[in-house]
Amino acid sequence: MKIRTKVIGMGLMLVVVTALSIVGIAIDQVHILDVAIHGELERFIRSETQKVAENVYLMCRSVQQQQDEELERNLQVAARLLRDGGGLSFSREEVLWQAVNQFDHSRKAVRLPMVSVGGSWLGMDPDPNRRMPVVDTVQNLLGVTCTLFQRINEQGDMLRVATTILDNDGRRALGSYIPHRNPDGQFNPVIDALLRGQPYTGSSFVVNDWYVTRYEPLFDPTGKKLVGALFVGYLQKSLAGLRSAIQDISVGRTGYVSILGSQGGQRGKLLIAPRKEQSQEPGIAATDRQSLLITQRLLQKASRMVRGGGSGKIPVTFEHFVERDTGNGKFRDKLVAVTYFEPWDWVIVAGAYKDDYGDIQKGFDASLSRATFLIFLVALGIVLFSLLAGFYLSRGIVRPLEKAILLFDCIGKGRLDHHLKLDRKDEIGQLAKAFNRMIDNLREVTASRNELNREIIERSRVEMELRATSAQRRELETIVNHSPAMALLWRLGETWTLEFVSDNISQFGYKAQDFVSGAVPMTDLVPADDLDRLAAGLDACIKQGQEDRFSMECRVIKHSGEICWVDARLWLRRDENGTVTHLQGVLLDVSDRKKVEEQVRMLAFYDALTGLPNRALFINRLEQSLAQATRDGRLLALMYLDLDHFKAINDTFGHAAGDTVLQSSAQRINSCLRRNDTVARLGGDELVVLLPGLDGPEQAETVAQKIIKMMSAPFQLESFQVSVTPSIGIVLFPEHGNVMGELLKRADIALYAAKEGGRNRYALFCPEMEQASKIVGVRLHGRAARPLEPTQSNGPAEGNV
Repeated sequence: MKIRTKVIGMGLMLVVVTALSIVGIAIDQVHILDVAIHGELERFIRSETQKVAENVYLMCRSVQQQQDEELERNLQVAARLLRDGGGLSFSREEVLWQAVNQFDHSRKAVRLPMVSVGGSWLGMDPDPNRRMPVVDTVQNLLGVTCTLFQRINEQGDMLRVATTILDNDGRRALGSYIPHRNPDGQFNPVIDALLRGQPYTGSSFVVNDWYVTRYEPLFDPTGKKLVGALFVGYLQKSLAGLRSAIQDISVGRTGYVSILGSQGGQRGKLLIAPRKEQSQEPGIAATDRQSLLITQRLLQKASRMVRGGGSGKIPVTFEHFVERDTGNGKFRDKLVAVTYFEPWDWVIVAGAYKDDYGDIQKGFDASLSRATFLIFLVALGIVLFSLLAGFYLSRGIVRPLEKAILLFDCIGKGRLDHHLKLDRKDEIGQLAKAFNRMIDNLREVTASRNELNREIIERSRVEMELRATSAQRRELETIVNHSPAMALLWRLGETWTLEFVSDNISQFGYKAQDFVSGAVPMTDLVPADDLDRLAAGLDACIKQGQEDRFSMECRVIKHSGEICWVDARLWLRRDENGTVTHLQGVLLDVSDRKKVEEQVRMLAFYDALTGLPNRALFINRLEQSLAQATRDGRLLALMYLDLDHFKAINDTFGHAAGDTVLQSSAQRINSCLRRNDTVARLGGDELVVLLPGLDGPEQAETVAQKIIKMMSAPFQLESFQVSVTPSIGIVLFPEHGNVMGELLKRADIALYAAKEGGRNRYALFCPEMEQASKIVGVRLHGRAARPLEPTQSNGPAEGNV
């Protein structure tokens, strides 16, 4: 087989194999990527529904905490009115009550002592127009329902003897009572708490509806025997703002959020439905068997969350099913996230339809198909191009070989006056030139054997001189190897080859032979950027033409990976033409001195407690950022931030605990910023944040919201949890000022406006703030700071100050 056929065939075979491999790998990777995209889309939908469910849970918890606090205050007011009115008293005279069970409406006759308030009998008149002491006053004053209970028996059944709650006939629900056991046989949690002498707060059934309630036990004068209870509460249906907010939430394009009841009489009921008539939750309406089964699965998962709670994390589980769209009758895949809000017995269901995200999937599939087709076309083009290139390449190789064969035949016959005439600039042309030089050399060698003998004698003399100087070199190497400075000799070029290095390179963990033999490249010893600085210093030294030496400090990478600093003193070595061929010198380890210099720099520019930049470094960066913002025409934001009531932490837990909170706060705030942003400590709990290169003020507000949300998590101080909230003042350059002093002053004014607005918030500077601050002097007022979103509320935690 001829060489031309071999070259074309081998090249074509390699290209075809490579192209087929590329196409096969591409198809396989496209398939893997398609599967990964499907998985990522599924995880994205899960994440979206989980976030919605968690946000609704947090909304409920925020409202519940506020209302629990309000109920507790209302109950304290009711208890004070009861005490101021003379308190409960029981006479020896008894009255007959026809007690009605509020659950099954069964009746039983009981005789109980007459109950009086301030010496006046409460009476048994259910007419709501007749005024009753205490309970009517509480309702008129506070706007909540109120009830006085009298204990019926040892089991703890509680009879309503004075109430503002009306029955189905519009009359006071006097004579109805709370039994100690619910219809399902379980012990009533309200009675259980009261018998243990503890108040009860939560969702409970009252007469004919569900209420958010607060019960307080009432004892006899000895304080040991439970004789009754005081109640305040309001209907769950009165949570209009929260219900409307939940109804307005959408998941994807057509998904929504709904609320189910979980226990008792409201089990499986749709407490909050979506606004759209066509978006009915499967299983909520419970009109068919499949819907009932789905509802039961959701309620079972919610009940398991109650038993597994207590970790502090919002429990969320998922359910996947297919439902029929009430609008067009089509079946749609749906994924719902379920969580349970136990205080109100609410099952929160956030659902998303997978076909809402179908456009994303179709876009990915189309892109992958297009990429596969393009890869196939490119592979086919490569094969055709390689076939054409192989043909011309083989012709360019074979023709010169044929000419070389004819010349070899002439040389074999002793004719040294012929040359291979190939005017080419590739390797074949170089081979022709080398072959011609070989012919010329053969002719010269044949004519000058004596010259060759003289050269051999001269080389022998040089070898003798080298042997004579080798002993002196060994002595010098011994001196160098025992010196703390490492000696070296570099040959300049692209690879920076080390021709000599002293044995005391062992102080860096290497062996001299590793570098001389080339086993370890120079890039393993000196980082690339330091090599660039070394080359720049060498070029500068050569161009100056004054002294053939220079010095610099650079880093050295030890064999262990540790970085150390050395002081390099280097000299240039030139050849007889004055060209620099080598670089020689010594390296002295100065790592200890560099560490001391770094410590001095840290003390000068960084805060010792938090590690943040101090005032001096911050002012320097602010000046640079203002100059850059002026050149680029970009916005720059400046935030003043301090920790609310931070002094109370030092006073309560000590300064060591305050330092811990400051360090943790600095880490949290730093995690909310970009790499080119700066947070600095000015002193105490006062921090300042610099945000350069902004496109709009909303970016600064987003950072402020992140900081407030990040700071909402409590700090752990030994066995206590302490909540610390920030107040933030924001100014923008150049909108609020063009010079540093003016910006800092107005950021401080905005900070005080945030504090005046209630703390745990941020305030964006406005001119009204500065005008108000000039009027009142030291105490600053201004525009009301923007309140936190419901998801950013920071409720009190144990140990909060």
